[in-house]
Amino acid sequence: MNRMFLKGSIVLAIVVMILGACSNNDSSDKKESSKEGSKVVATVNGEEISRADFETEMENTKATYAQQGMNIDEMDKEQQKEFEQVVLNQLINTKLVLQTAEEGKVSVEQKDIDGEIKNIKSQFEDEAKFKEALKEGKITEDELKEQVKTQLTVTKFLESKIGEIDVTEEELKAVYNQYKEAAELQKQEPEKFETMKPQLEQQAIAQKQGEKVNEVIEELRSSNEKNIKITL
Repeated sequence: MNRMFLKGSIVLAIVVMILGACSNNDSSDKKESSKEGSKVVATVNGEEISRADFETEMENTKATYAQQGMNIDEMDKEQQKEFEQVVLNQLINTKLVLQTAEEGKVSVEQKDIDGEIKNIKSQFEDEAKFKEALKEGKITEDELKEQVKTQLTVTKFLESKIGEIDVTEEELKAVYNQYKEAAELQKQEPEKFETMKPQLEQQAIAQKQGEKVNEVIEELRSSNEKNIKITL
């Protein structure tokens, strides 16, 4: 049996995906009419999500999609509406996680935030290039630190809820069989199981992490649905 803790960029990718995807789409999520140009798009347990934050998140998510070759502006109106809902869900679910984390006294240390900022800076040639990137992204270093703090808090909260992930040999073989079938359909020679095992472990663990994160977020949405009001 293989064990692995939630950690690193894989976790953050899963968190972002799940936060955006999870929603309670029944009538209990109160959608209230609002005047055009309202400064608030939703409230979560009395805490507001501003239109400014929503629009910033929209632009950030558009940029992420663009890096993957997807142009949101080229989507039809229905697809763009769905995209807006994904972004709004991401903000609502993040707010719920942070509120719950605060109630549970979950916090991150400044040294962890500083360490992550250091890692980000190391991706640039020098400090000037880093600051240039901040300027292009229309974000200050303090705002970046706040984003990092949020990400680390969300991840730490989920770690406390999920803990270790177990992957059995049978589960790895099931993932391998899916890979093997796909390779054969494309008339490619599949790699041997032992060669693929590290990659299969990562894939199986990521899948189970995603399922568990989804359960946590859905539970938060369900237990707080009466206190979520959408005015977008």
